[in-house]
Amino acid sequence: MNAVESIFRLVVDGSWRMACLILVFLALRPLLRGRVSARVVFWVWIAVAIRLLLPVAVPVNWSPFNLTRFAYPHPRRSEILMPAAESGRSTESGLPLTPSAPAKSLQVKPAHVAMLSPVQWAASLWVLGVAVLLVWRVRTYRRFVRRLRYSHAAIDSLGAAFVAETAVGLGVRGVQVIVTDSVGTPALHGMFRPTLLFPPGLMEKLSRREIELIVAHELGHHKRRDLLAQATIYSAQILHWFNPLIWVAARSARHDCELACDEYVLRRLGPTGPQFYGATLLKIIGMASQTPQAPLGLGIVEPKQQIKRRIQMILASKPSFFPRTVFGCALFALVAGLCLTRETRAGQQLSAAGPAVTVTTEAPSGWWKNGTNNAVAYVAGVDRNNTHDGLPSAYVKSVEPVIQGFGGMMQMCAAENFLGKRLRYSAWMKTENTNDGGAHLWFRVDGKETNAMLQFDNMDSRPVKGTTDWQQYAIVLDVPANAAALAYGFFVQGTGQAWVSDVKIEEVGVDVPSTNMTRTKPSILPNSPVNLGFADSDAAGMPPNVSKPGKDEVKSAVTIAIDKEGNVDFNGKPASDEQLVNLLEEVCKVDRNTLVLIVADETTPLKRLAFVMDTCRKIGFNKFSLQAR
Repeated sequence: MNAVESIFRLVVDGSWRMACLILVFLALRPLLRGRVSARVVFWVWIAVAIRLLLPVAVPVNWSPFNLTRFAYPHPRRSEILMPAAESGRSTESGLPLTPSAPAKSLQVKPAHVAMLSPVQWAASLWVLGVAVLLVWRVRTYRRFVRRLRYSHAAIDSLGAAFVAETAVGLGVRGVQVIVTDSVGTPALHGMFRPTLLFPPGLMEKLSRREIELIVAHELGHHKRRDLLAQATIYSAQILHWFNPLIWVAARSARHDCELACDEYVLRRLGPTGPQFYGATLLKIIGMASQTPQAPLGLGIVEPKQQIKRRIQMILASKPSFFPRTVFGCALFALVAGLCLTRETRAGQQLSAAGPAVTVTTEAPSGWWKNGTNNAVAYVAGVDRNNTHDGLPSAYVKSVEPVIQGFGGMMQMCAAENFLGKRLRYSAWMKTENTNDGGAHLWFRVDGKETNAMLQFDNMDSRPVKGTTDWQQYAIVLDVPANAAALAYGFFVQGTGQAWVSDVKIEEVGVDVPSTNMTRTKPSILPNSPVNLGFADSDAAGMPPNVSKPGKDEVKSAVTIAIDKEGNVDFNGKPASDEQLVNLLEEVCKVDRNTLVLIVADETTPLKRLAFVMDTCRKIGFNKFSLQAR
């Protein structure tokens, strides 16, 4: 998807630039009639189509697209910021600024599965539209060719002689003529092997002179390679199907193509030629049927409004003169040049001092470099060449062949505004040759006491190794009431390079699982006051006892074991949730004072442990205990 997204961004980038140019050109087009050759106007449309297909543009200061320039997005800071700090700083609690992992880390799956962004959804829709239009074009063309193959008649010898004579005069050989009801007017078919299509009975109604003019027009399209030009415009139209101005431009280009071909014919006629040529067009219109036009073909007849303009141009045609030619060539050169330029991004304009720096070797404001031995084996900074969703990235890169340690970037902030909340720290990351310890995000919640680390995750169980494209990763931690500071960042363990972009820290609900690696034993204290009415039962909301294996091990008639996958065993036998409830209800009916022993450890999912404990309480057991495995 990342490759498709990148291509989609290039397409949209070129589409809006050419849309601006198309708007200006459409506004100037009426003023250019009679002053600029129609073939030059058609060349402009070809230049626009080629630019739409090839995402090549050079940023220059004099490009008119600088008038539409948006401020180049600087790195978007996370929603939590703090002033820059010096390397080697420690937290208020005295913890070092390192993403080191605890001795034993919990194997936790990522809390956040990457979802398609709005841009990726748009890219998917764009691909679908391109595929639909492409399939429709191909099927329409193949259906037309198949119809030609089975529904055509031979042309009479006299008409064939007229066509052959005109073709030889134009220097075109190997012309095939087909009479078919697949077209309603004369048309040219075949990009490289020209085939003239005539509707049945038309040639019998035309004079030799009229046939010669029609053939000259259609073969003029072949000589000018108009079918290839139209295929280029059609391809740009399919690729940019979402842009309505491209469709308007394609329709205008087809009309200008016919005007250019009319000019081609008129240049070969005498003084009385324009009047006779215009009369021939009007005659063809009167005999034209409503049969659809040939796909990837060019016909002499267009909609009546366009024919009116063509007749006006034909009757007002004038011989080419030098100023008109120069003006037309200058116009084409200007448009072609504009197609190849783009705006310079803010902060990246070229100047006499040299090109703007796009890759820095210093941490950006609010961040600082950290790592083993102050990360001397690494370089870190901002890379504006590697972007995600239009945002620059921060990077860390090893500069030594062998490294025993890590290097990265980090920042910190006070936890005061986030006490009691569950936070998700996410970022998009790509890597290159992180084959040793991999690339990691890390997030830590520090307490007020010295060396108090309350919550921590550094993706120790899920490092990003090798060379990968942009992917979103996330860490989810709780911020307890006694938290003092938040620390977070990214690093590379060993050699390699990692880029991070679009960093976010946001509050999430309790339904989003925590990835905390520092698990603590269940508290023996309740979360709220219990049994304030002095009920006889000693299980009125009291928490279970917590015992240890070995000398504190508790013997019980009922033992429920929960493994790291959340599976439950009842007295050594697997049991589903429904079976567990039924078994506990049967035991409770016999003696509600039976001790229920729940066996779990730090790998046990907290949701499953809570489910078993709640089930025991709801059924009515007076005694149950929690024992570490």
